[in-house]
Amino acid sequence: MRRPASAAKTPITNIATRTSCAVCTALKEFQNRMLKRLTPTECRQFCNGHGWMVANSTPAESAAAIFLTALADADWKPAAPVGERCDICQKMGEEKEKRLCEVAEQLRDLKVHSWFHDNGMLCSRHGREVMAKLPEEVRENVQELLARNEEEVIELLEDYLGHAKSGSHAGGGVLGRAAEFLLSQRGIEA
Repeated sequence: MRRPASAAKTPITNIATRTSCAVCTALKEFQNRMLKRLTPTECRQFCNGHGWMVANSTPAESAAAIFLTALADADWKPAAPVGERCDICQKMGEEKEKRLCEVAEQLRDLKVHSWFHDNGMLCSRHGREVMAKLPEEVRENVQELLARNEEEVIELLEDYLGHAKSGSHAGGGVLGRAAEFLLSQRGIEA
């Protein structure tokens, strides 16, 4: 099977927005790109979530070969979320570490730091992980960013609840945004 040429990664500074965690967005982009070019030799062990993603997103020929390999292996078992990790989870973990380091490095630049503080977003999980990689003087500003993001989500949820009590149930993605802030984007981490 031939692999398409891999596209260059989008720099964190190009995907940072006020409405979506920059690390989550980068990881989702990485995962989507990886699944589209996945070969059977790269995916011998997979967890439940990534098994379904292979079925839904990997080219049919590769997905079938991945599943046939698993069925032919008498010792095959699904990767567990803890302990054994699936091949895709491992690659996602490696990419996450690279992207967290990229954000931490970018935040050391005063101009980027200032812009990101005013206009960027990090989910609570990735915000805490980035803070652990930063010097104390930069951590405080990331804490302020996380507090601002949390306040925005609280305001959206309170507004949503007010409308729901009056009979309007249109959420406009509010619940998804709250879940993303608390947990990270669906499907990118076990």
